[in-house]
Amino acid sequence: MAILECDYELDGEVLYAVKWYKDNEEFYRFVPKSNPPQHSYKVDGIKVDHQLSDSKQVVLRGVNLKSSGLYRCEVSAEAPSFSSAQDEGRMDVVCEYPVHEYLKG
Repeated sequence: MAILECDYELDGEVLYAVKWYKDNEEFYRFVPKSNPPQHSYKVDGIKVDHQLSDSKQVVLRGVNLKSSGLYRCEVSAEAPSFSSAQDEGRMDVVCEYPVHEYLKG
């Protein structure tokens, strides 16, 4: 599991959307006025946990070597400013450990 955080302040503006990208390919967006507000896109190496993800973080399950890459968070404000900001960081997965899940009945 990996938790990617997007720390931002809107300074009185209203949030329009938060979008996440891996290697310039969008994989998750949070738009508060949409129903549902969360949407994820199929990208190799990415499996978003919607229950734990929100406007400030995205949680990735089943992280593997294909999950390595350059991640970017882009935050946009509502009208009238439509201002936006973004930041990025690299995540490298160097080793995979097998995960065994056990069900008790």
